[in-house]
Amino acid sequence: MTPSQAASAWAAAGLAAFPFLFFVSAPYGKLARDGWGAPIDGRLGWFLQELPSPLALVTSLMVNHRADDPSSSCGAGGWTRDDGAPSMALVAAALWCAHYANRAVRYPLTRRMSHTTLPVVLSAVAFNVVNGTVCGSELARRGCEAFGARNLPGLALMLLGVVVNVTADEHLRAIRGKKDGGGGEGRRRRDGKSGDSHATPAGGLFDRCVCPHYLGELIEWCGFAAMTQLASSFAFAFWTFANLFPRATAYREWYRERFGTGVVRRAMVAW
Repeated sequence: MTPSQAASAWAAAGLAAFPFLFFVSAPYGKLARDGWGAPIDGRLGWFLQELPSPLALVTSLMVNHRADDPSSSCGAGGWTRDDGAPSMALVAAALWCAHYANRAVRYPLTRRMSHTTLPVVLSAVAFNVVNGTVCGSELARRGCEAFGARNLPGLALMLLGVVVNVTADEHLRAIRGKKDGGGGEGRRRRDGKSGDSHATPAGGLFDRCVCPHYLGELIEWCGFAAMTQLASSFAFAFWTFANLFPRATAYREWYRERFGTGVVRRAMVAW
């Protein structure tokens, strides 16, 4: 199977999974529920499930990369141009690894996380291994194509997504920190039950959508796809939408059930 065929098959798998994910949400975070296996520490589980993605991409890139391709004008083992400029493959791989360094290491170390379960972790590992392998294989086939002006709009969109995602994540972390200390700017559930410490986030993009951190991640990977122009990157961007949009919709319903439609009406979009 060629890299483009693998990318097409990967996109088709995302299309098949999309409607299913509206009915079965991954049981972690607010949507955690019994019957999905023994609990695992959330931070450890998050690290284990995110780490395979950069490892798979780099491994696939190294295995399939051909620095000796006579049609390329590569230097430094095929990762830079003859003039010393970095290749698009090198820039893309560096951005990918930077994203997952944040997600696998910084993210779980800087916040409390509820328990996850073994099936959730294993399914995420499987997804990240396949996704990293498919994207790395196609990226390697592009040789040492120069990173140039045509890649900049996609890069700018990707960086915008990073800013939205990280800002929203930090906003959530600040709210939870204040709430743990007795403060917090979220809206608590309408029945006033003390046993539920959840609150609807407020402020910033949370006044416009329920899950701006998910929206930021989608923008990020759409930017990556626009930057690289790889079929596998567009498949990954679609997978991001197929996974996160149903989950954002479920979050909106979760908030609506606990806080009432008046609170959620301010966020007309699921994101």
